Parts: sequence; C-alpha cells; structure tokens
Amino acid sequence: MSSEDALAAMRAKLSTLEAENTARAALLDRSRDEAVAESKEKLDKQGKIQGEVFARLQERNRRAKAAGGWVTESTVGEKPGDENDFGFEEDDTEKDRRAGYRAAAEPEPAFGGRAVPLPKVETPPAPQPPPPVPGRHRRGAAHPDDDDFANTDWLAT
Repeated sequence: MSSEDALAAMRAKLSTLEAENTARAALLDRSRDEAVAESKEKLDKQGKIQGEVFARLQERNRRAKAAGGWVTESTVGEKPGDENDFGFEEDDTEKDRRAGYRAAAEPEPAFGGRAVPLPKVETPPAPQPPPPVPGRHRRGAAHPDDDDFANTDWLAT
C-alpha cells in the first residue's frame, strides 16, 4: 500500500468522522432547543399558577383586613356564588312596593298620625337582704377562707 492510498484512506475516515461529528452536534442542538422550549412552557404555566395564587392571597389578606384582622374561614374563605339565591327576593320587593308596605326603618304614625305618650311605670326598690345572723357554723367576716392563700408571705416561713 502506497502512501497515497494510506492518505486517501485517512482522508475518507476523517470525512466520515467529521460527518458523524456534525450529525451529533445537530442532534445536541435539536435536543437543547426542545429542552429550552419545554422548560419555557413549564415556566409559563408555573408563572400563571403563581399569579392566580398571588391574586387569591391578596384577596384573602384584603378580606382579613376588612374583618378587623380576624383570619377565620368565614372571613377569608371562598364565598359561594349565590348558592341559595333563587331570585324570590326581587319578586317580594316589587310586590311590597305595589302593596304599599313600608320598610321597618320608617316609623308608622300611631292612631291617625298623632303620637300617644306611654305612661311611666315606676319600679319598686329592691328588697334589702337580711342582716347576717351569727350562728354556730357560720364563719365570721374576720376569718379568711381556708383556701385563700393570697395574703400568705411564702418567704417568711
């Protein structure tokens, strides 16, 4: 084998290695681009979720401040969206308006528009308790309770 044949064989081997290296680089570039796109998509989803959580926490803190700082489920919990509202209240207010009913805040004139004064009722004085009668089993006011150790000086004994 001549040196020219060996040189040609080496050049052919180098060209195949170069083609293989180029294919590997392209494969690495493609997998890197896919990984970047996938991570960007996950980051976008995570950012959206974190934005929703942040908005809920801000609403919860606003409700807690509105409730005077009391953080309970009734003050910061999610309010049900008109779960028990069947629309009857609107019908009742319209019927009351047509019937001429007044709200409870409006005082209704008594007896044709003139006010009637109520008679004053005097309460009798409260009866006085009977004076204490000294007896055999009754403790005097001078004797403190046996279980009351408030006036005991513990360091003196």
